[in-house]
Amino acid sequence: MVEQAMTVEFIDSGREPQCAPHPAYPDGLDIDASNGAEATCTVNIPYPAPRCGLMIVKCAKCGLHIGLTVAGRADDPKSVKLGCLQVLH
Repeated sequence: MVEQAMTVEFIDSGREPQCAPHPAYPDGLDIDASNGAEATCTVNIPYPAPRCGLMIVKCAKCGLHIGLTVAGRADDPKSVKLGCLQVLH
């Protein structure tokens, strides 16, 4: 695993959830967005989110930026596994 300096920022949409959470994920989701990369980082996401919005994950070392939608519910993402861009270049 590659050690990276990750930050997570919540961008609030100002909306409250309108639907019930998916019952299959009462403890949140672990998202794998690494696409099978050899070098990865796993980042914990603030869980659950305060409301509907977007979690922006940024890596200060490789420059990767991703966005995850959140809804302030039990089925929100709680972590994300990312491939390292630094290793690809």
